[in-house]
Amino acid sequence: MKCKARFEEHGGVLCVIAEDPKWPSPANFYVIPHGNRFAMIDVGCGGSDGAGYLKDALTHWGLRPADCSHVVLSHSHPDHMGAIGWLLKHARPRVFIHGSDVKGAMDPSHLNATFDIPFAIKTCVPHPGFEGFAGLDILDYFNGTGCSMDRTLKVEAVEDGDRLALGEFVFEVMHTPGHSPGHIALHDREKGLLLPGDMVGAIPAWYTPASGGLKGYLESLDKLAAANARRMLPAHGPVIEDPGRSIEWVRGKLLEREKQILEILSNENQSFVELNAALFHSPFIQFFPGCGILESHLIKLEEEGRISRKDGNERIVRS
Repeated sequence: MKCKARFEEHGGVLCVIAEDPKWPSPANFYVIPHGNRFAMIDVGCGGSDGAGYLKDALTHWGLRPADCSHVVLSHSHPDHMGAIGWLLKHARPRVFIHGSDVKGAMDPSHLNATFDIPFAIKTCVPHPGFEGFAGLDILDYFNGTGCSMDRTLKVEAVEDGDRLALGEFVFEVMHTPGHSPGHIALHDREKGLLLPGDMVGAIPAWYTPASGGLKGYLESLDKLAAANARRMLPAHGPVIEDPGRSIEWVRGKLLEREKQILEILSNENQSFVELNAALFHSPFIQFFPGCGILESHLIKLEEEGRISRKDGNERIVRS
């Protein structure tokens, strides 16, 4: 992984924005100076390249890793916290993450569960073309992409509504699941500043049932919209000066996929595997994150009475 960064300052926040917003590039991370020290929101990928990327970013802003006092992790995914191991070798910051993501931060193997890998294996592997995924471990996939995951041995759990004072900012923690069970956004109401993590940005995030699913994602978007922020600093993509419009763009993309599923089912009944292949053309994407995305939609549509399943997932019928 070789990734270049753009360095910008917005309202007292030092921004490290990856030129490529797509995986496996590091997520954007943000630095808030306070006196001779500084706080960070996310830290980017692990591995030697990720550590170098973080080190170079701090050097650009004239900061010493040892002066990092706080780290707030939006969630426990490798592009957001993979470099935490390198940072902890040089500093002793307080590390905050939502309680629902503590397991993933301390034991990265737990991400197999929150990424719904067991469900993908059960659903896909019995079918031709998916045999090679039988023993897939998501951590091996992270390592292979060059954005490895590291762990932290000590964290402080935060919950919805908690407040974190970082420099001149006072952020309210907003629990926003869908992409990760403990995903959080940070909102400074007085300054009109919102950090939405992966929920809003250059591309919509993927979602799985174990991470909150489509219903969780849509409810999280409602919560972000209600904040009425004036500026957003997303985890992927450039700074957003029209938060409301960007939130509705993401919502539209999610519901567009739902419409596509219903249109496919209006022509003929489909099995889960057939419907997955109609939505996602690459076998790997069908396996992950396709399985989790599709199941998230089917759960919502089934609860609403708009589809039903016959013989498990062998026949999905539009109601």
